[in-house]
Amino acid sequence: MTATVNPTGREIVEKYKQEIREAVIRAVRSTKSCVLFYRDIYDELEKLFDDREVFRQVENALWESLDGLRLGDFTIHKIYVDADESFNEVVVVDFGNRLNDRQLDILREVASLFNTEFYDRYSEAEYMFYDATPLFNRDRYEIYTTLHNLARMWLGCDWLFDDEGDEEES
Repeated sequence: MTATVNPTGREIVEKYKQEIREAVIRAVRSTKSCVLFYRDIYDELEKLFDDREVFRQVENALWESLDGLRLGDFTIHKIYVDADESFNEVVVVDFGNRLNDRQLDILREVASLFNTEFYDRYSEAEYMFYDATPLFNRDRYEIYTTLHNLARMWLGCDWLFDDEGDEEES
């Protein structure tokens, strides 16, 4: 009798590396940002698999190895972990490994504002801040915009947003 050996998460990621890579690039292109909510990658990955069981295995393996995952010419860094919902977690896709530890720390610090117990928004109509604490973390768009602009400045990944570029980068 032969025992069935279940592949590890790393083996699954390695086996489906091209599909994962394609999903990440599609997510970056569709959001026009190198800063992504995990749900952006999840949605693109889900589109690539007809078999739901295979999708679940790949998604779980990806989730387990997401932080620091190197996929060819880019690395994924988790910069925000949501205590309630993994879909709201935030990653930055570092093309060419340009981000240094200090920059990653800054991104993580800014992203930590998603989870603060206080949250103010600026009212352009009243020229003042108001308490917007009841907003869900995912609705704190100013934080996401700041993360995007920092990553864009440091990474220069605008070339990915060119609609005329190749759909699949090697």
